[in-house]
Amino acid sequence: MGLAERLGHIGVIGLGMVLAATPVALWIAWTAALVVWVMLVAVVSAALLVLLTEYRLRGTQNQGGPEGAGSRVILPEEFIEEVHRLFPLTYHHSRLETPRFRRAMQRLSRLIEGSKPGASPR
Repeated sequence: MGLAERLGHIGVIGLGMVLAATPVALWIAWTAALVVWVMLVAVVSAALLVLLTEYRLRGTQNQGGPEGAGSRVILPEEFIEEVHRLFPLTYHHSRLETPRFRRAMQRLSRLIEGSKPGASPR
């Protein structure tokens, strides 16, 4: 990982932390001017985060290396259809150890494994 990538990663983390702290800062702001400043910082941080993320995504799409877009796995249509069909099972209140849930997750695992580069279709 090069210096530019590290700085970009640190920038994304820093901007995310600023945005995560914004509600607390708004809550403790005691004057209208301070509220405006907090909002201004939040809007600028959000804009910078979007620009930095877009820049980083474009940089990885131009690379053909192992960390670039060439190594990304495109999921098959069957996987996406299966996820949409199984969506009710993925709610937080679903019981993880039901046989139906385990079968569904095994099917999704097979679909993911089959979509990896060099994997034989099943």
